[in-house]
Amino acid sequence: MGDELDEVIGFLSDKNPAVRAQAAHIVQGLTGTDDGAKLLCEKADALVPKLLHMIGKEGTESKYAATALVNLTHDPEVIVKCVNKGAVERAMDALRDGDGAPVDLLLSILANVTTAESGVHVISQEGKPLEGFYVSKLIQLLSTGKPEESYDQAASVLTNVTRDPIGRRVFLDPKRGLLASVIPFMTQPNELRRERVAAALRNCCMDDIQRKALLDFVNPGTQEPEGDVIRALLRPISGKKVGAELSDNVRQACAEAIYALAKDEAARPILSKLEAPRLLKDGYELEEHPETCAALVAIGNLFLESGMVPEDLQEGLNQPQAVEVIDDDEAMVMMGPGMGPGGFINTVD
Repeated sequence: MGDELDEVIGFLSDKNPAVRAQAAHIVQGLTGTDDGAKLLCEKADALVPKLLHMIGKEGTESKYAATALVNLTHDPEVIVKCVNKGAVERAMDALRDGDGAPVDLLLSILANVTTAESGVHVISQEGKPLEGFYVSKLIQLLSTGKPEESYDQAASVLTNVTRDPIGRRVFLDPKRGLLASVIPFMTQPNELRRERVAAALRNCCMDDIQRKALLDFVNPGTQEPEGDVIRALLRPISGKKVGAELSDNVRQACAEAIYALAKDEAARPILSKLEAPRLLKDGYELEEHPETCAALVAIGNLFLESGMVPEDLQEGLNQPQAVEVIDDDEAMVMMGPGMGPGGFINTVD
């Protein structure tokens, strides 16, 4: 099988497009099985560069190659090889040119390779003259790309980017205006986008250095002077019965984000001004998701300790329900929920 596989990999660089496409189709099929994927991962040094070269080409070969890469980038070692061989740059070039692999597959490759720190650093273009350009482009695609479902995984890339300090710095740079572009997704019908954006905002709230950018953010299109981000995070967990947030993942991410903000003295006046204690009490009374309840209880304790709870709300709060709360900022700075095993895009058949 080893010699036959080497021969197939060799055909990926054949001069004949039909031969390349047939070879890529075979490779794609092998990635759909555990045994086949394992064999291909062992050949990654030779295989990855050829597949990456194909994703920008016209015709079916680019689709087959991109699908294979989506499936192979479940493996951490393959991710490293992909990043080192220019996967981020090639995928972004293919998105720009529009002649290669389907958009959803290109974005899925980016979502998988940015689960690695090295992938985040490349897509953030850390220290380069165009630092932040790729991230800005992805958010632009997320906002304007049609059909919408083809661009959903750009939100997964954003979640991954915000797991890393450089990614959060790029995303929250006020000169880029990226935060203003994603906040509206918190109220849109697309559940996957709401989940990913909520997770990205939570990741940013966990960052002691970048948190100030969230608190200082004022949306140019709003009439309110401050607190746009906090409003967006409070809404899903405030007990609204009309337009209630049905995703457990969104509510949990928002509750964890507010918990991080409640620990920050600079955020507490804004939380008080927006009546967070009252809103979250209403939300807690209706909440059934255990992890969200745990975060809400932890927030309530912080509010009580800080003297933020009005007297009419304090009855029964001094002895809150016993819930185990994991107070671990690093553990909560993670990729958004809803991905396949290990935080990756699910295997594509």
